[in-house]
Amino acid sequence: MKTHGTRRLLGAMATTAAAALILSGCATQEQAEGGGSGDSSYYKAAVAEAKSLAKGQKLAPSISMIGANSGVEGQTLQQVYKAFTAGTGTKVNYTGSSDINNIVQSRVQAGNPPDIADISMGTATTYAKAGRLMDLTKVMGAELKRNFSPALLEDASVDGRVFGVYQGFSNFMLWYNPEQYTGPENPTSWKQITDWTDAQAAKGIPVWCAAQNAGASSGFPGAQFIENLFLKEYGPTLYKQWGEGELAWTSPQVKSAFQRFGAIIGSDKKVSGGVASILSAPIATGYNGLTAKPATCQAVLWGSWVPGLIGSSAVPGKTIDFYRVPAVDPRYRNDELFQSTTSVAFNDNATTRTFLRFLASTAAQRYLASLDRWPVANVNVPASTYKSSTLQKVAKTYFGSSDVALQVGPNSLADAATTNAFYKGVVTYLQDPSSLDSVLQSIQSASH
Repeated sequence: MKTHGTRRLLGAMATTAAAALILSGCATQEQAEGGGSGDSSYYKAAVAEAKSLAKGQKLAPSISMIGANSGVEGQTLQQVYKAFTAGTGTKVNYTGSSDINNIVQSRVQAGNPPDIADISMGTATTYAKAGRLMDLTKVMGAELKRNFSPALLEDASVDGRVFGVYQGFSNFMLWYNPEQYTGPENPTSWKQITDWTDAQAAKGIPVWCAAQNAGASSGFPGAQFIENLFLKEYGPTLYKQWGEGELAWTSPQVKSAFQRFGAIIGSDKKVSGGVASILSAPIATGYNGLTAKPATCQAVLWGSWVPGLIGSSAVPGKTIDFYRVPAVDPRYRNDELFQSTTSVAFNDNATTRTFLRFLASTAAQRYLASLDRWPVANVNVPASTYKSSTLQKVAKTYFGSSDVALQVGPNSLADAATTNAFYKGVVTYLQDPSSLDSVLQSIQSASH
């Protein structure tokens, strides 16, 4: 979910973010055949969960929520929120926007924050440190430990106090079209990918789709690409230090990750349509070339929401599949980037407490999973809940394997000013690769 992701994550999500979860997309073929409607038994269980959580409490007639997901992604979340309304009588007035961080900031400064906001972890951390968010540890400590992994709870904590819960969850992978792909099978090193890309470019074949146009958040897909390369070369310790501002944006490591990204996505010979085209191509449709007939690209490095964006032509196992992102340094092959927004409460009352307990519950997240939009974070939701074989594979690959270590970095941990500068920096760098040093200095300045 966004990156958008996202994600956001859109999200990656978008979220981020623009967490990976800042997305609006179309259903996969499996969703069009019924998966997108969810499972009625899961819906009923979610309604019953909401009713049980609300028992004995007087809740408000409505609650306001702002999130990064709009379009179809926003509608998916609202289906889950309808279950809350059916069980409690409280209407969830949801607004989705790709400019989520600026909207929330403006409302907080005006003294009129939303009851609930679904925002990037870095932005949420800033509000938590300022004492603006409800402490969920007191409200639902045992539930949080049952439903989320310790690593996820640590990422959504300040001074040991959990401030947010996860809805969707976005992983990143190398997407390809089995009918068109000519690259290495089960690649284990990034060099295999770059050698293949260079060889195809020499034949006049650009193999990458890499749309960057997301309005105010343009550049965030590239930022997530860069983060993957950084993690796979320098590992989780430096990656987290980068995200938390302890490793400078002007460091050799960050510069190297940008340059690896630019060596592929900054080349007209290697991206479908050329660099100018990917800068103007909207993310909602800019990855359709992967499954077009004929395909205009063979590879995409982005989040788990890609099939949903592409739509009915993305047939799992036939026209779309994925590999884990190959490692630059083999020591870090098992480290995988994830991104998610986190739902936080600016107003502490019975209604917001009940709503966040509902969002975190296994019943609500199982219903969300059955809507087949993105993976969910609740550890009690089995892979079989998803109707989409692609999402089942994502869940098994990233949550069902003991050799996968999930990591977060700048898209999730940095504050809004830094991430905005990061996204803008990606666009500037793609427009003018010689500007890299000044781009990195501008992001470093924004992070102070």
